[in-house]
Amino acid sequence: MNHRDPSTPHVQWRRLTLWVRAYSWAQIAFLILLLGTLHAVPLLGESWSSCVSPTTGATNGWCVAFFHLYEPPLVAYFIYHLIAGLRPITPATLPRYTFLTLFQLVLLVVFVTFESNTLLDSMAREAPEWEVALIFAGCAGMLVNCLLGTHVLFARVLPMYLARASSSAGA
Repeated sequence: MNHRDPSTPHVQWRRLTLWVRAYSWAQIAFLILLLGTLHAVPLLGESWSSCVSPTTGATNGWCVAFFHLYEPPLVAYFIYHLIAGLRPITPATLPRYTFLTLFQLVLLVVFVTFESNTLLDSMAREAPEWEVALIFAGCAGMLVNCLLGTHVLFARVLPMYLARASSSAGA
């Protein structure tokens, strides 16, 4: 078996593993930037206008609670997925990783849709420019993550999964 030939299973498996690991590290960077930015703003003394009452100017605790009830389960799943990607991908774990990635992409699209609505709302209420810019950057980052995840899933993971499934079905 020639381990340098790109058509050999060894080379294909190595490429798949590299793409999965790279995607996992990209998700780590994205989550650190996203969570760091979201929580740095209040620590720096600013308030997100999405949770500030227009009549009193005070932060609405129920709004903050909603964000902290809605977003952490999504972030927890993203962390679970990226940990699965940092672990060795084997023929036995490939089916599980394939479906974890598919579900992660669905959740990411839901998350970016929610954040896009937050962005549109912040522009409609004429939120501070820094806030619109940060929400826009977050949405853009999530879209990049969606595109990268789509490539990893449909161009790298799924073809290997389907090839293995069809070869095992024919055996």
